[in-house]
Amino acid sequence: MNAFEIEEYLNSILEPWKYEDFCFNGIQIEGSRNVKKVALGVSFNLAFIEEAINWNADMLLVHHGIFGKEFFKLRGYIKKRVEKVLANGLTLMGYHLPLDAHPEYGNNASIIKALGLKIQEPFDVGYIGIYDTPIETNIFLDSLKKLLNRKDLLAYINRPAVQNVCVISGGGASDIIKLEGKVDTFITGEVKEHIRDLSREMQMNFINAGHYSTETFGVRNLGKVLEEKFGIETKFFDIYNQV
Repeated sequence: MNAFEIEEYLNSILEPWKYEDFCFNGIQIEGSRNVKKVALGVSFNLAFIEEAINWNADMLLVHHGIFGKEFFKLRGYIKKRVEKVLANGLTLMGYHLPLDAHPEYGNNASIIKALGLKIQEPFDVGYIGIYDTPIETNIFLDSLKKLLNRKDLLAYINRPAVQNVCVISGGGASDIIKLEGKVDTFITGEVKEHIRDLSREMQMNFINAGHYSTETFGVRNLGKVLEEKFGIETKFFDIYNQV
């Protein structure tokens, strides 16, 4: 499959032009135009690149690609990454905010649905979901740990039950201020020093589920889309990051 036809198709789904992002969404480095195997990952780093090369990938499809819309300096760590990509004829494609926010394939909608919540409304690049009947917070936490396959969630528990939940994958901790009175539980991928006290004073459960762990869903979903649409072989490389 032609790399630019893949980009055109994914752009038609994700509509990156709707977002004021920190990076270019789509093909960031042009390599092989003939794509048979796509390596999926959360972040563009050397460990991921090397795993993809060993698998004989033609394309890298990630959530965290190269950030910055202008030309970047090819020096240090970024030079090593780009050099390896070019030397192996790889195409790098990245989608950031469009892959957080998409209502079907995005990180946040996927988490909401997997937890059995009904999507109520979009919020920033995330979503607010609701249960018809509240569930115990401890039971909710167990479900989230199982979904994300991690045991070390940082949770500030201030409510005994969960019904209204906002999910913003990645770095969304500061949005807690906008959520006061809207939800009883907030899941995101980072925490800041003042969040513990804000969540307590707002009587809101706050869960730092990990930046990496909340952002594996979107690229996996795009892999399934490419397999079904174009018959391309894809593989997700789990270069786990506890943060």
